[in-house]
Amino acid sequence: MQVIKITSINFNQSVKNAILVLKRGGVIAYPTETAYGLGADFLNPVAVRKVYQIKGRDYKKPLSVIVSSLAMAKRFVKFNRLSLALVKKYWPGPLTLILNFQLSILNEFKIDNYKTLGLRISSNKLATLIVKKFGRPITATSANISGKGECFLAKEVVNQFKNRKYQPDLIIDAGKLPKKRMSTIVRITNNQIEVLRQGSVKIPSSKSQDTNKS
Repeated sequence: MQVIKITSINFNQSVKNAILVLKRGGVIAYPTETAYGLGADFLNPVAVRKVYQIKGRDYKKPLSVIVSSLAMAKRFVKFNRLSLALVKKYWPGPLTLILNFQLSILNEFKIDNYKTLGLRISSNKLATLIVKKFGRPITATSANISGKGECFLAKEVVNQFKNRKYQPDLIIDAGKLPKKRMSTIVRITNNQIEVLRQGSVKIPSSKSQDTNKS
């Protein structure tokens, strides 16, 4: 478990190091606009499995991802007028939209256990840059053991995982993140908004229920 503290001097090299880890199927802990997240190549099933192992997360619970642009998002999921309106208003930012996959993606990649995909563009510039340079979505689940609190400091990530069998390969220390609620999770069905988790972004819903911690 390597830790790199981001500075103005090593910023570009740190991004390159993160991408190298992702390309070889590793897992990084990286800053987002909410808390530190665990990132792996979403299109690599072995890497995704590592994220579940690190968190101790039930494999039946899907992971959301971060994309770098709306164009990238459209490669993977289907948008309608309502979802595009939400994107225009809240992206980049802590709104995770759950949308149906493009059939071409399901046919091209072996994506276990997913019928829909939750995704967002992060307003954290480092997170978005890593995804942009990597060129593929990365997982966006919080960097903590399932059931434990989110981490807003890199040392909190280290403390949670240091005695565990499975650990992140690289932790990008971007300092203390402002404590915020996690991303709001919204599913759109029958052209209606259903809020599954009310987080940093407040969105009204005809149906509202909290999911388990991510």
